[in-house]
Amino acid sequence: MTSTNTDASTELDYSTAVSELDDILTELEDEALNVDILTERVKRASELITFCRERITSAKLGVEQIVADLEELGDAE
Repeated sequence: MTSTNTDASTELDYSTAVSELDDILTELEDEALNVDILTERVKRASELITFCRERITSAKLGVEQIVADLEELGDAE
């Protein structure tokens, strides 16, 4: 299992965040997970989920803007 905790020097992208979330989920499903680590992993999962939601929202807004620009261009012709 590879965990890709990131620090300030590492650029996090959506696919890396999803992969790390998958790793955390696998850890959480393990009944032998150390309770002392549980809070840390759940906190990291929360951070990753927030990051992914922000990326999805940003992508959605970007696509909506592109579509609006194309519609304006079509109307101008």
